[in-house]
Amino acid sequence: MNAAYRQLYIFQQLLSNHVVTKLKLSNQFSVTPRVIQSDLSQIKTFIHEQHLFYKLNYHRQIGGYRLDITQDSISKQSVLMLIKVLLASRALNRKEIHQAIGSLMNLLPSPERQEIEPITKNEIFHYAPVTHGTSLLSIIWQFSQYIISKATIDIRYCNQLGQISSQNILPQAIIFSEYYFYVVAYSQKYRANRFFRLDRIQDYKASHEHLTRTRSERFEDGQLRQFIQYMQPGERMIIQFEFRGIVEAALDRFPTATIKARYPERHSVLIETDSFDKGAEMWLLSQGPLVTVKYPSKLVQNITNSLNQTLQNY
Repeated sequence: MNAAYRQLYIFQQLLSNHVVTKLKLSNQFSVTPRVIQSDLSQIKTFIHEQHLFYKLNYHRQIGGYRLDITQDSISKQSVLMLIKVLLASRALNRKEIHQAIGSLMNLLPSPERQEIEPITKNEIFHYAPVTHGTSLLSIIWQFSQYIISKATIDIRYCNQLGQISSQNILPQAIIFSEYYFYVVAYSQKYRANRFFRLDRIQDYKASHEHLTRTRSERFEDGQLRQFIQYMQPGERMIIQFEFRGIVEAALDRFPTATIKARYPERHSVLIETDSFDKGAEMWLLSQGPLVTVKYPSKLVQNITNSLNQTLQNY
């Protein structure tokens, strides 16, 4: 049995969460404990040079060597949380959700994977992705590379009405919101930033054109998260509304929201937020009798018109 096979065997045992001892291994391979010590040193060197998330340690209490996960590695609690978030998002098709979950699980040693599998098995079996069925992992990665390289691309895009158009865009950020992945891009056609659902991009390729933007047209994805709802653009404005529901639900929906007044007699609060109007209007309408919009008058009128149109449908 050559040294390479012996070292691979020892490393495989360690990766499978086994405790290895020099005496047992020396008997198994008919070599001296000193040879096994040299094998273990080689494995330590390999782990260090490859920057693996393990450390080979001797544990006196168990009388042998074991691979310990370093602090830089991902914990089983984090993997479980990420799997739960992925399943709740419903964003990936069945093939890709299994691929993503499998990749996460492979970051853990076997005993920890066995702890997580029964917790997620039923939810994975009943997983129901959104209807578009498009594979997204590759396009998300490719558009991320376009963003890093600041490349301009040509796309063929199918909108919600099924109409296909060709556009020249400069991708700036990828954002996930309400079941879908979007690329936020500067559009040459509109001379402004636009949102494109990734699953609706039918074709794309690098462009030879170079788009230039003014300072005001530059995009900050971190700020966008604070002001936009349901990835709906529109006019950014200060909005005030009286809310009679669970206050935390409104504050969590609008990151910039603050409570301006409390009305204990009505069991309500006055909330003010800085937000884009279209997405904010969608959420406010979804709250029914729990909300009354107070300001601005333009939004109050829009809400009133929408409610009147809704009543006409009944």
